Amino acid sequence: MTNPAQSVIATSVVFTQASQLDQSDTIGLFSLDDIVKQHYLFHPYAYALTSSLTQEDQVSIVAACGDLPPAEYYVTELTNILVQAAKHQNGQPLRVALSGVESSSRLNRVGCELEPAETNPAMGLRGVSRYANNAHRKSFALDCEAIKRARLGKECQNIELVIPFVRTFSEAATIIDLLAEQGLCRGAQGLKVHILAELPANALLAETFLQYFDGMVVDIDVLAQFTLALDPEHEALTYLYDEQNEAVLTLLRQALKAAKKAGKPCELISRHLDDSPKLVRWLHEQDIATVIKAKA
Repeated sequence: MTNPAQSVIATSVVFTQASQLDQSDTIGLFSLDDIVKQHYLFHPYAYALTSSLTQEDQVSIVAACGDLPPAEYYVTELTNILVQAAKHQNGQPLRVALSGVESSSRLNRVGCELEPAETNPAMGLRGVSRYANNAHRKSFALDCEAIKRARLGKECQNIELVIPFVRTFSEAATIIDLLAEQGLCRGAQGLKVHILAELPANALLAETFLQYFDGMVVDIDVLAQFTLALDPEHEALTYLYDEQNEAVLTLLRQALKAAKKAGKPCELISRHLDDSPKLVRWLHEQDIATVIKAKA
C-alpha cells in the first residue's frame, strides 16, 4: 500500500536564480517578495521614489545601480530574473505572486520611511489594498512593467499572475482593473490571473471569487493563521498553531470543491508538511498529489 506521506510531491516556492535549480525542479510559485528580499539592497519604494529619499540615500542608491536610473535598474533586473525562471519551466506555467508581505518585514531597508507606518501590519495594507494605495502605486507599476517586458518573449508567455490578500469581491474587480491599467489585461496574449487564497473569506466564498480569476493557490499556513487568529511571531501562542485543525481542513475542502465545480486549478502551499502527518493523510484522502513546499 502507498505511504500517504510519499504521495505528496513538494516543489520549492522560493526562487532566486534559475542556475540554482536542478533541471528536474519546477518552480511552484515565484514570489516577488522573496526576490526583493534576496536580490535588492534597498526598499522597493527607494527605486520607485528615489527623489523622495534623503540626499545621502539618493547618492547610495544611484551608486549601487551603476549606469541605470534606479527605477530602470529595478525593472531590468527583475525582468531578467523572470525570463530565466519562465524559460526554466519548459513551457509549464510560471505563477508569479505579486507583493503581499507585511510592511513591517521591510523596516530594515533604506527607504522604509517612504512606506506608511502601520499599527497592525499583518492586517494592514497588503495585496490589493496596497496596490490601490497612492503611496504604493509607483512601486506596483515597476513590478507590472517588469512582468510585461518579460512576457514579450514568446518563451515567457507562460508567466501567470497570483494575487495575494484579496479581501472582497470589490477588491477582486479592482485588481483586474489595476492590472489592465498597467497593460496586463487578463486574457490578453493568454495572461491568466489567479487568487492567492490566504483568508477564510477566500475559501468560504471561493465559488464567487473564482468568477474573477483563472484559478486559485491556497496558502495553507497563512489560512490557518487567520482562521485561528494567531500571530506566528508570538511565542506564547505557537502551541496553538495548527494547519491540521478541523476548521482549516473544512475551509480547504470548501476551496477544493469550488475549484472543481468551476473547472479551474487549485494549487496548495505549505511550509510544514514534514511536521503535519494528519494534513498529509488528509491531502492523500482528497487525491492531492502535489503541494508546493515553501521554506519555513
